[in-house]
Amino acid sequence: MIILSADSMNLRSRRVIVCPITSNIQPWTTKIALPDGLKTRGMVLADQVRSIDKAARLLRFIEPMPADFVMLVRSYVGRLLDLEVAGAGG
Repeated sequence: MIILSADSMNLRSRRVIVCPITSNIQPWTTKIALPDGLKTRGMVLADQVRSIDKAARLLRFIEPMPADFVMLVRSYVGRLLDLEVAGAGG
């Protein structure tokens, strides 16, 4: 999963907003390929946004995502919801 919620929310709440990552790399309009150079391979499912409880889900940190990639995913989710994401290009 990639965490999309802001650090300020993540520090104050038990919940985080995430999108799952799939190893299925077949292109699709709601999938975003992870950048090259990461340990994690696959595609973010931008149409599968969830709010989850950090404690109940036993999350483990694997690696940081580049900030520009997180903004890209946020922007993509925002377009799917017909929202504007502050500071996002594209």
